[in-house]
Amino acid sequence: MKAVRIHEYGGPEVMRYDDVDPPEPGPDEVLVAVAAAGVNPADFKFRDGRLREIAALTFPATLGSDIAGVVVATGSAVSDPAPGTRVGAMLEPTTPNGYAELVCVPAADCAVLPDDMSFVAAAAVPCAGLTGAQMVERILAPKAGDLVLVIGATGMVGRFAMQEVKNAGARVVAAVRPGYAEQARALGADEVVPLDGSAWAGAAFDGVVDTVGGPAASVLAAAVKPDGIIVTAATDPLDIASLPVAPSYVGVRPDGPQLQRLLEAVHSGKVPVPVAATHPLSDAGAAHAAVERGGLSGKVVLLIGDNGTTAAAIDGPS
Repeated sequence: MKAVRIHEYGGPEVMRYDDVDPPEPGPDEVLVAVAAAGVNPADFKFRDGRLREIAALTFPATLGSDIAGVVVATGSAVSDPAPGTRVGAMLEPTTPNGYAELVCVPAADCAVLPDDMSFVAAAAVPCAGLTGAQMVERILAPKAGDLVLVIGATGMVGRFAMQEVKNAGARVVAAVRPGYAEQARALGADEVVPLDGSAWAGAAFDGVVDTVGGPAASVLAAAVKPDGIIVTAATDPLDIASLPVAPSYVGVRPDGPQLQRLLEAVHSGKVPVPVAATHPLSDAGAAHAAVERGGLSGKVVLLIGDNGTTAAAIDGPS
């Protein structure tokens, strides 16, 4: 089978389109024929080595944690999902291997796709959706009536976090770059504040969800109550010295049932997840370069199988 692997840390040019042996599922796993794989910012940070202190790679390494495809075989202890089931999943973030035609996934980490949801749309959801949801559910735990700041609310993680805050009955102040205010309101923000280095002049926040980090986010996060909660998933750190409480960092983990709920929210249009571009698996280097440059209006997704044509033929590019 084909897989994109790296044999050393470096830029997009180190990514190779290799022939590798197909994996075999363990007792509690399913084998998925991957139709589409999402490209996340963490992917290029694994590739260039900046995350090596958190999770050093063993070379050759296959990247990619977000996949959607069809179950083609099951382990001895698995009865569901059965072969032929269309699924999405987030792979273990410290051992990603989704840029491949076949991948083994714990059955419990799989979510069944809604009947007419495309593989491309599904592959855009797992890591971003689970990160946003788990930031709110596992750490922030807002109550009805709370005032919560979501920094980077129109980003892929931020929009899921904002939806979880709204689901809890709390009010959302969305901090976004200039030009994104209307999009934030359309996604459900009760109020919008610019993410431009200016401070918040309103009531103190009960909680803060940060997906951006850095100086401008730190200025806004400083308006949290002394007994409030700050949770961050940003690799650019907040200025801890300027904050009334220390931020908590969330490490996302696979969760099949939770992903099922998120996929249904995306499919229903409740949480829109735009796809900015698709690339064949063999062109994964260009996909990484695009994500690394930034400025995209949505996710980048790799098309996998038959040199990237299967997913497009089945359900189109978005």
